[in-house]
Amino acid sequence: MTLFEKIQAKSSTYLQKLVSMWFRLVDKVVPNFFNVQTVKASVFHLGYGFPDENFLTSMPIKTQLWAEVIPGMRETYRFSDEDSYHKMYADARFAFTWKKGGWDCLRHYEILANGTIPVFPDLSNCPQNTLSHLPKELIIKANKELLPWKENPEYKAKYQDYLEQLLDHSRKNASTSAIANRFLQQLAAKPTQKILFLNCDVNVNYSRELLFIGLNKVMNVEKGICLGYPKLDFLYTDYPLEKANKCYGKGFGYTRRIEPVQANVQLPDTAIEIENSIRDKEWDFIIYGKMGVDEGLLGSAPTCPFWETVSGNYPKENIAFIYGGDSIQDLTDVGSIHTRHLLKHAKLGKCFVRELKLN
Repeated sequence: MTLFEKIQAKSSTYLQKLVSMWFRLVDKVVPNFFNVQTVKASVFHLGYGFPDENFLTSMPIKTQLWAEVIPGMRETYRFSDEDSYHKMYADARFAFTWKKGGWDCLRHYEILANGTIPVFPDLSNCPQNTLSHLPKELIIKANKELLPWKENPEYKAKYQDYLEQLLDHSRKNASTSAIANRFLQQLAAKPTQKILFLNCDVNVNYSRELLFIGLNKVMNVEKGICLGYPKLDFLYTDYPLEKANKCYGKGFGYTRRIEPVQANVQLPDTAIEIENSIRDKEWDFIIYGKMGVDEGLLGSAPTCPFWETVSGNYPKENIAFIYGGDSIQDLTDVGSIHTRHLLKHAKLGKCFVRELKLN
C-alpha cells in the first residue's frame, strides 16, 4: 500500500466516524427524526437453519466426552466428507462453539442437529433478537449444570434430559423448513404462491442459501414456486460432489439439497425474461437474497438487480430484503452505517436480519 493509499484509507475511516457521530447527535437532539419505532414493524430476525434430513431422530450413543473440532484450531478441521464430520459430533457429549464473525454460525446447528450439547461460553452476551430461534437459555443452563462433567448416573440422566429438550427444540425451530415457514408467516405469504428470489451477489451466504433451501422444501409440497435468479447451481442435487467439496466450508450443510426443476416446467431463466416477468407481475413476492453495506452495489437499492422494475410494480409489503452479513444491525445506534442502511431499506420492504439488536 502506497503512502497516498494509506492516507486515503485513514481519511475514509475518520470521515465515517464523523458521520456516525453526527447522526448520533441528530438522534439525541431530534429523537423521532429516524422514526425507528415505526421502522421496527418491518424488521424481523432471520437465523440460520439446518437441513431437516440432517437432524437426528434418536439419541446417539456417546463414545467421547468432547468433539474433536475446536473452533479456530485449523489442525482439527481434518474431515473431508460430511458424514464423518457429523458422526464426530454425534459421538461426543459436548462440543465447543462461540461467536465467529457474527453470533450466528453454522457450527451451532451442526452440533445441535447431531445430538450434542454445545458449550457456548459467551452466549449470555448475545442480543435478545439474535439467535432467537435457538434455545439459548437452555444451553446456558445445561453448560452451568453439567460442567465440569462427572461420570456418574445422576449426571448421565441429567445430560439425557437436556439433550432431548435441545434436540427437540432445535428440530422444531431451527430446521430449514421451520425458518422457511416462519419467514412466510412474517412475510404474509402462503406456500402455494410464487416467489422470485433475486440472489444478488452469488458468493456463498448461509442466510440466503439455507432460507432458499427451506422455501423450496416447504413450497414444493404445496405446489408453490420459489425461483432463484441467478441460479446457484451448487444448491441442486445434480451438482457434482467433487465440485461441492470445493465450495466454502467444503459445501457441508447446504450444497446438493434441492431437486432440479423438471424439464417440462417453463420458468424464466434469462435477465430479459426475469425482468418481463416482474413487469407482468407474475410473482406474488420478490425477495432480495443478499443485502447490506458490505455487499456492494448489488446489496443496496436502487442499484440492486431490477430495482426500478420491482419498485415500480410491487408494493413494499410484497418486497423483502435478507441481511445475512456478520455485522450487527443495532437499531439503538442510528449512527452505525449498517443500521442506517437497514433503516433506509425497512421503508422499502420487509427486512429479515441475521445479526439484530432491537432494544
